Amino acid sequence: MQEGPNFTQPKQDGQHIVQLVRNWGPVGGMESYVWHLSHALAERNCRITIVCEKAHAQPLTGTIKVIEIGVLPPKPRWVLYWRFANQVEAVVQSIRRQGECLVHCHERSISHDLTTFHSMPFASIKDKSIWRRLSVRVWAYLRMEARELGEPPYPSVCVVPVSAVIANAIARYYPSVVRQIAAPISPGVMAMAIRPLRIVTDDGGTIGFIGKEWGRKGFALFMQIAKQLQLQRPHLRVLVLGPEEVKVAHLCQDYPGEIEFLGWQASEPFFQQLDLLIHPAGSEAYGMVIAEAMACQVPVLVSDACGAAVDVSVSHGRVLSLNESVSQWAQAGDALLSNTQSMAGYLRPWAQVAAEYETQYQAISFKKYKTITKP
Repeated sequence: MQEGPNFTQPKQDGQHIVQLVRNWGPVGGMESYVWHLSHALAERNCRITIVCEKAHAQPLTGTIKVIEIGVLPPKPRWVLYWRFANQVEAVVQSIRRQGECLVHCHERSISHDLTTFHSMPFASIKDKSIWRRLSVRVWAYLRMEARELGEPPYPSVCVVPVSAVIANAIARYYPSVVRQIAAPISPGVMAMAIRPLRIVTDDGGTIGFIGKEWGRKGFALFMQIAKQLQLQRPHLRVLVLGPEEVKVAHLCQDYPGEIEFLGWQASEPFFQQLDLLIHPAGSEAYGMVIAEAMACQVPVLVSDACGAAVDVSVSHGRVLSLNESVSQWAQAGDALLSNTQSMAGYLRPWAQVAAEYETQYQAISFKKYKTITKP
């Protein structure tokens, strides 16, 4: 993906953007998203204020101000989010009194202009039995989520999902906010070390799985695919990053070859060993490992339940439905292993992500601070 001509040109409006996130720094998926976005906006001459519980790294530029409210008791979790929202609200109101600003939240909060939704809505619990929903915890989560999304009677806000998968889920559970949902803005992906060129033999190759939450990310299906592939490629190598071997042993007992469990570690070196990443997740709000694998020119085979699936072109891999048979998944994997050298790279600069957000900020700012005088 190429940058447009204006993505590296800083804006001159000096907008003041307040970002709300519990933990700020390159320490997780959502947290890294906010970290990189904040710096990309600062490079475009925006004034950035971060309001968080704790900053896990110092900003790389002096134009980013960080306000820490202090670490809150972690349990019960719904009380933590409730307290965070209320304490942040006091800070936000203080900032608003000092001048014009736009408040961009990434967590449950009370008054904001725009929210980025990084995960599937909690409201999916409405599909569960009524006994699963009868608790103060569920009531609190649903109320905080509705408030964040600006569901009536709460004030309307701009809702930016990080994928179309999330956008569709929000529209399903909160139909009253459909008109507030903006086009998805997916994470940036920086340049990464390219997978070394190598010949993958017809009877071998290395496939991999990444994910701590192995149930949701499709490890059971991954092993079924691996078993089918091993029949065609007896020297297949299987690498697993994330799941603990003891917890998934029952899913591996019928696999005739060896499986290397690498524990949980940095994924970039892992990509250099792979000839194919298989990510057949049953539910995946985005799936950063998919974008990172493509950035390393590793072919990917993913389910259409992954938010990142829309970014997977034929030059990056294949997207299959979870309704397809295991044999169809294995055939697609075999074809990709035979065609690794034709894979394209993938790049999405954070400057591009920042430019897309600035479009939303400017629209919100015009509505909020400008008036049109009728003749």
